[in-house]
Amino acid sequence: MKSLLPLFVCLFLLKIASAQNQSKDLRYKKYAGQYGGTSGISLFEDGTFLLYGYATGVFGKYGFEKDYLLFYPDQPELFEVFAHQNPALKDSTRINFAGFERGSKTFAQFDQDSIRKVFNDDVNCINAPFVYQKAGQTKTIILSRLPEESAKPNAAIEGSWHYQNTSGYNDFILIHHAPKREYENFSAMITPAAIITPAKAGDVIKLSNYGGNKGYTKQNPAGEEQAGWKEMLEWKNQYDQSKGVNKNLIYANKHYNIFPEPDAATYQYDSKSNQYTDSSDQENNAYHQQNQYNDPRYLRKYIKIQPASKGKFSESNLAQKSIFFSVCGEGSERSYHYQGFEKQEETAPDH
Repeated sequence: MKSLLPLFVCLFLLKIASAQNQSKDLRYKKYAGQYGGTSGISLFEDGTFLLYGYATGVFGKYGFEKDYLLFYPDQPELFEVFAHQNPALKDSTRINFAGFERGSKTFAQFDQDSIRKVFNDDVNCINAPFVYQKAGQTKTIILSRLPEESAKPNAAIEGSWHYQNTSGYNDFILIHHAPKREYENFSAMITPAAIITPAKAGDVIKLSNYGGNKGYTKQNPAGEEQAGWKEMLEWKNQYDQSKGVNKNLIYANKHYNIFPEPDAATYQYDSKSNQYTDSSDQENNAYHQQNQYNDPRYLRKYIKIQPASKGKFSESNLAQKSIFFSVCGEGSERSYHYQGFEKQEETAPDH
């Protein structure tokens, strides 16, 4: 009989653990829904969430810790570098900067050149794409960002990312994801609305970083808010589908507008130009000439390069002049303008 005792204890503990896990699963289902109206947060039964609002849409995962909910947003990398071998460039390098215009605290260095700000101070009148071209092959790229003033002085901030071009690429897309408050971890607590406002139904979620003291009230998916919840579920569906997309490849046209992976049924790969061509859409040349940035007929594959190292940023060897200059009003005549679009011939008006 004594030999069966350990078995009974194990079965008992497994039963408790199973009950606890089931209880947690029920909490996800109980609290799932949309909290807020034009801005707020949506909780889904699978443990993911969507923080939404004006120009904001951040997904992530959440879990329960005693009476609190802990949220972990999907945090994009500070920098991303995608590379392509473009035969048309020959012995030169072409670099597209995306997202660097959000603030003037970003820097770039190529090989042994001086460190340069990507944009001037107080940059405005943004007119992308921002493309920089230089002679020769670029073997080393260093992208940097100064830490925020609110950052802890002793924090180990890896604000300088070093990339090595060991494969001879000469066409690059550099992406900067500016740090945002939406990407920081946060916590929350859910309470019945009646505790805050008597006779008011539903639950209220109070976030540690958004919503103020009032928080966000849970919407009724069966009432007038049904359309809003359906929209949240559609965004969730798109988010789930995006997980299956290869994040190490992007496809872009010659003006660096990004498109989905080309369909093999309509696109053919040309090894001479190292690009994919949609031969079925060549008759619409006049239309695409008027809309060159959105022309999808010729696409190039860019491969993601991982940083070779990361470290703290040093402003030594800093050049005075930024790579791009863009302002409104006085001095605007010196502002950068993309020169990659083909000029259209003007037709004389009919009389």
